Amino acid sequence: MAQTASTATAKKAATTKAKKETSKAKETAAEAKKEAAKAKADAKKEATATAKKEAAKAKADAKKEATAKTKATADAKKDATEKVKKETTTAKTKAKAEATTAGARLKKDGTPDKRFAKTAAAPASDIKLKKDGTPDKRFSATAAKEKAEAPVKEVKKEVTTVKKQTTTAVANAANKDYKPTVDRTLKGPNSEVIYTGPRGGKYYINKNGNKTYIKREAE
Repeated sequence: MAQTASTATAKKAATTKAKKETSKAKETAAEAKKEAAKAKADAKKEATATAKKEAAKAKADAKKEATAKTKATADAKKDATEKVKKETTTAKTKAKAEATTAGARLKKDGTPDKRFAKTAAAPASDIKLKKDGTPDKRFSATAAKEKAEAPVKEVKKEVTTVKKQTTTAVANAANKDYKPTVDRTLKGPNSEVIYTGPRGGKYYINKNGNKTYIKREAE
């Protein structure tokens, strides 16, 4: 009987010990869970702060780049405009001098005044004579008019050429400084990244390394 009591006491002690150890293990697990939750929250907070910082930096860099691009485009446009003005002024001066030499009378803008075209004197080399040696009036006015209008046509041609060159130069300057942006709302036929071009077009890089533009309907 004494042995039975001893066994019961040992069993009770073991049960009490097991309960204590279980309780301690639960406390340790709860503490570990608490620390894990805190670590997770700290990591999330740190990641959020880092993301915000990087986003702010990217935004500042993009703004800086856009400002530089705008300035470069404005400078290119200004240079081209000044070039056009200079060449136009030179061409008008040249036309005026040539027209004056040809005997034509000009308006304030440098173009021939048609009111005087018929009466303008033609150079001696352009005067056609009759058989009797007198000037043939049927040709004198026409020759003078053609001679006077020739430099003006040349000026207009030069101005048109310069304007085309200016437009091309401005467009090239804008395209050169442009860096394509990624459009995350679209994907290519094989999940390629979609970029936005300088004129708003959407394209992706195909397997050959070339640009393939997508149709507007696909957007």
